[in-house]
Amino acid sequence: MSVLDEWTGRRTPTRTGLAAPGPDPDDGALLRAMTDAREVDDFDMRHLRYFLTVVRAGTVSAAAQELRISQPSLSQQIRRLEQRIGAALFIRSSRGVELTAGGRAFLREIQGIPGQLRSAIAAVAPAPQVWQVGVCGGVPADVLIEVQHGLSGRRTHGGHQHGAKLRMRSVDVADQGELLQHGEIAFGIVRLPVPMPHLVRAVVRDEPLGVVMAREHPLAARTELTLRDLTRQRLLWYDEGCAPGFAQSVPAHLARLGWNSVLHPVDQDQHALFLHALRTTPDLVALRPRRAVEGEPHLVWRPLPAARPPRERLAVTALRDGHTARVLREVAAERGWLFLSD
Repeated sequence: MSVLDEWTGRRTPTRTGLAAPGPDPDDGALLRAMTDAREVDDFDMRHLRYFLTVVRAGTVSAAAQELRISQPSLSQQIRRLEQRIGAALFIRSSRGVELTAGGRAFLREIQGIPGQLRSAIAAVAPAPQVWQVGVCGGVPADVLIEVQHGLSGRRTHGGHQHGAKLRMRSVDVADQGELLQHGEIAFGIVRLPVPMPHLVRAVVRDEPLGVVMAREHPLAARTELTLRDLTRQRLLWYDEGCAPGFAQSVPAHLARLGWNSVLHPVDQDQHALFLHALRTTPDLVALRPRRAVEGEPHLVWRPLPAARPPRERLAVTALRDGHTARVLREVAAERGWLFLSD
């Protein structure tokens, strides 16, 4: 019996004369895939990566720097890709490049291919993997450790440890969706909500937010705050690139409570900048879960004066319907994380 016979469920006689069972027939789909594969034999995955990098970078020079190849070489590879397709993919100008109508159609059809191929390899790879994980700003170290233990220590169906390795790096939430689709990261760590319907999410940490201020702050001596106290304060906050949904939803929640805060954005990746801003600006406060500032001698935490304060929900994300989504669902069940597919 050939592999094709076995796959398509043809019943081939065995030595005993009985027909060997096979999977459900899908002869047409497999034959179409074989035909498609023959027609793109001369395509190189490297060219797709070059194309996707130019799209994201916006200029050939920036893409070449990111890919660590020369600009003339990258330009030549893009021209070869366009010649193979038979259509221009980019409109070139002094300001950079933009996609043609054909380029947009090509992007729409191929942007999922790297991630699908990566998922297919990961589904059968016996060797330990290295998963790239994008991390948004200001995620506590203990959350990263929890994610590390969950994803790298997950069990297979046979009860053995999977042995995957994680490589974490700082990536704004605004960029994570695109990197997930291109296969450049396998998972993301974000603050919910995220406006990305193509992702599944597993909530690792869910805590109410409270007011954080320097010990020198005029309100630090009070054990309870009022909304009137807070209306006079500016709020140290995230920029939208760091946490788009969260950066918008929490101030909107505060406004419904009666605190229309004036926002003071700061780089949330740098704890030293966060601490410096609070200690040197008299009318500045921040919002954090209590656990995030416990043990910090220069800061105090007070609960928000609200029955239902806004919450911080930190979650791991993965592309919907891929191998990593199945992994995330399994890990969430093992670790007690809330898995969200909607």
